[in-house]
Amino acid sequence: MTSNNLNVKEFYKDKIILITGCTGFIGKIILEKLIRTCSDFKTIYVMIRKRQGTTLDARMKKEIYDSYLFQHLFEKRPELVRLC
Repeated sequence: MTSNNLNVKEFYKDKIILITGCTGFIGKIILEKLIRTCSDFKTIYVMIRKRQGTTLDARMKKEIYDSYLFQHLFEKRPELVRLC
């Protein structure tokens, strides 16, 4: 009998990841968990919707970069903070 255990960290190693909905509650948790535990990914792209009265950059800054949930990650790995 063989074991088909899925190793999440190995699965995401050197992968390009696309996440939608990362400004919502669950999306933020998933994004933080991926960054914290699967640090060998190649790139993470996040797709966010435009909201009336704000730019995409401002929304990304407010919802992700300035979020308490991500503070320790961005302090530890400042190269992750890039607006594209």
